Amino acid sequence: MLTAEYVSRQSFGRLLLGRPTDRLLLLASLLGIALSWTLVRSHVAAGAPLAEIYHGQRLLASYLLPQKGQPAVHFMAEGDIGRSEIILDEDGARIASSPCLSQRCVLSGPHRHAGDLIACVPNHILVSIRGSDDHRFDAVVE
Repeated sequence: MLTAEYVSRQSFGRLLLGRPTDRLLLLASLLGIALSWTLVRSHVAAGAPLAEIYHGQRLLASYLLPQKGQPAVHFMAEGDIGRSEIILDEDGARIASSPCLSQRCVLSGPHRHAGDLIACVPNHILVSIRGSDDHRFDAVVE
């Protein structure tokens, strides 16, 4: 435990350095976080692009995202305040209409990449995109 006397004798910079065990623990924690992030990301991006539609925590439907030339899927999700229309087409998944007042879910547009979420919070409707993310680039490439 650090006492006021100990702190007054040590410079602030020396306190920030820590002990070797502190540095090892920090390094191990950072490596664990990086490894966990990689594993979770690879799990989410595995398989064909899939849209999962939820009301609260209950899965309502699960559809493969249509590719070019395939017909669009229209799904009506019954939420807490009404029905939300969800469209899955070659552009991705989007909420086309919803009874909420802000319409942020509608204005967010289509989503196609693994890990993307569309949420209509007042209606408790969530669309989650899972699966392949082959054509996604980072900010440096774009």
